[in-house]
Amino acid sequence: MNDSTKFWCTVLASTLIMVIDAVLVVMSALPMWLFWLILAVAFVMLFIPMLSFRGTQASVSDGRFMVKAPFVNVDIPLSSIQAVECRTEFDIGLRMYGYGGISSGSGDFTNKEFGSYTFAGTRRIPLFIVIRHSGKRILAFNVGSESETMALYRELADLSGKAGAVISPNGSEKAAKGHRTMRNFMVAFIVVVVAVVIAVVALTMTGGHIDVSMDEDGLEVDATMMHEDIPYSDISHIELRDDLDYGVRVGGFGGSDISSGNFRNDEFGNYRLAVHNDVHSFIVVHRVDGSVVVFNLENEESTESFFEKLSDRMDYASMSTIGLGRHAPAYCI
Repeated sequence: MNDSTKFWCTVLASTLIMVIDAVLVVMSALPMWLFWLILAVAFVMLFIPMLSFRGTQASVSDGRFMVKAPFVNVDIPLSSIQAVECRTEFDIGLRMYGYGGISSGSGDFTNKEFGSYTFAGTRRIPLFIVIRHSGKRILAFNVGSESETMALYRELADLSGKAGAVISPNGSEKAAKGHRTMRNFMVAFIVVVVAVVIAVVALTMTGGHIDVSMDEDGLEVDATMMHEDIPYSDISHIELRDDLDYGVRVGGFGGSDISSGNFRNDEFGNYRLAVHNDVHSFIVVHRVDGSVVVFNLENEESTESFFEKLSDRMDYASMSTIGLGRHAPAYCI
């Protein structure tokens, strides 16, 4: 498996782990410390393939020249080489796509001299081979050490018979303009991405919703990353509280205005929460199976009013059940 395949397989595996981690934290009572641990492991995984990268490899055989590196796979006939030169200095420029370490890199690059070109090598070796091939394509690279790079250059120059200065196929002025355009595009792209991320984070922290409603059959609590449909027959009792220890969030949403999802505290253990953080009235619904759902509305008055309506609904549901000769659910207020 080559370096590029290793990297993309790891990216796929890491992305899959992140998606599963996000699903688990929303859909289950996954502890937040475990969520962050899994996320960190998935992120670190992205760097593991880089530890096994073999660097740039180049060879000449059967009339063909090959260069392989992460995100670079050049295999051309020697007859396609139009010019080859050896330089002690080279402006690598800006990476558009590929791998970039502290001093090494490979993939698609752009610089002022050539515009877009392919690079595979390291700055630690003060020697670079530059090739123009297949019309307008430029390849710059070095291998192993300074002596190995020089030996490969001499072999290529002898076999191709094209030793000489590699002149930009697009002209230096046009290449420089293309480089500036690409640089400006990359800067603008990064600025837009950062702005979008900041906007998403800001909207997430200040967003969220809580919608609570009742019908003839039961209570519905719909909030960000949390949804509960509770039939009246499943409620053992309800409470109106003016204080509550949320405990810790084990999965769900935690914005500046709203908290919702799976929580855990000493009183209820694991429970479901959907509350406005600045409202200090809470309706606590105890279900027959022992689970608990806590919610409130946009202010204390509406929360208390909804509690009264819910109490009346439960009284009506209880009386209806008794009228049908069934066992009415026990509840208290």
